[in-house]
Amino acid sequence: MDFSKLNNILDWSVRVGKLFKIPISIHITLIFFLWPVMNRHFIDIPHTVEFVILVILSILIHELGHALVAKRFKLTGLSIMLHGFGGFATSSGSRNPTQALMISLAGPAATFALGYLCHGIAYVVGDNGSANEVSIQVLLIDYLGTFNVTMGVLNLIPSFPFDGGNSLQAILNRKMTFLKSTRLVGHIGLIVSPIVLLYSVWSGQKFIFLFGIMGIFSSVMTLLSSGGIRFREAFDDRKAKHQLLADKKHEEERSGAYLDEVRAREKERDEKERLRKMFEVVDGDK
Repeated sequence: MDFSKLNNILDWSVRVGKLFKIPISIHITLIFFLWPVMNRHFIDIPHTVEFVILVILSILIHELGHALVAKRFKLTGLSIMLHGFGGFATSSGSRNPTQALMISLAGPAATFALGYLCHGIAYVVGDNGSANEVSIQVLLIDYLGTFNVTMGVLNLIPSFPFDGGNSLQAILNRKMTFLKSTRLVGHIGLIVSPIVLLYSVWSGQKFIFLFGIMGIFSSVMTLLSSGGIRFREAFDDRKAKHQLLADKKHEEERSGAYLDEVRAREKERDEKERLRKMFEVVDGDK
């Protein structure tokens, strides 16, 4: 088998346009993400295709949430790629932890907003119990709401490559270096992602299974590329930090004691000098 041809196929993507001056592309692997969606067995093929299109638009809205906030912070190189694991929005430029947190959370926020909006529309319009086109569209909208709320929850898993992991990394980056915060999230991901994987097996949710696999793989790759897997690292860092603080406190106490001794000597010297001058004045008067 010619694997080079397979790689060429898997690398295939096409630019489909721009929104808010942000280029948007679709990768051929998007079909892998949509396959579970297409297996939902709606009433007929046209409505299944319609739902797939709505799902793609939902993913696009999620990524636009990231991209538009990044644009608000004047980051450059903005682009969106819809691919086999949903999609990603890329940008370049420096950002502080607060900005990184806001960019990461913007996607899930947009997804939750869309999900609850769909549920709200489905609730207001209602289902009259018949199999007419209106009822089918209400069903599609309600399913779309469930899909977006589910995606919002799964994206908040505290593991790479999900928004929850990126958000946690940004929060930790306020108190520690970027590398240490990244590695800590990687180790947390190796704990959380297997739990997600086991839950998917227990509940029979194949879609969640994909998120568990992604979390494990991404966490392992993150750690291997930054120093290896060492679960005691966080505890050792914490112990070293406590030791450093203890040493610093001890040094401050020593410095304080030394300064107090110096001040006491200066005070004693000044007192002796004052008494000497006073006796000289008394002797002079005699």
